[in-house]
Amino acid sequence: MLTAAFGFYLTAAMWNEFNDALGVFLGPSLGIIVGTIVFLLYQSKKNENEFTQGGNYLTSEATAIVRDSDGRLQQVESSIEKGRNPTFFIAVIYCMVILMSEITWSSLIW
Repeated sequence: MLTAAFGFYLTAAMWNEFNDALGVFLGPSLGIIVGTIVFLLYQSKKNENEFTQGGNYLTSEATAIVRDSDGRLQQVESSIEKGRNPTFFIAVIYCMVILMSEITWSSLIW
């Protein structure tokens, strides 16, 4: 959930800057149209790649897909202990990156 929120922030900040740059070159109306088309093409290709690479899209961090001795893919428990992921540490790093982005180049929040 943290990574999704962080990715959403970075995507929104990037597209905000991209649309501003397009507005300078093409004008605001045409810039928004071109930006939207590029975003839709990018998102469509990203989703297609994410869900069709071997069909091994996992949502659980406690499982992994490995190849057994016969060459078949098997879903097995991974060696990650439940509840041992550094959520607080990751949240602090994400907040620092967002804060530094806001100070240096993005003005999405402030």
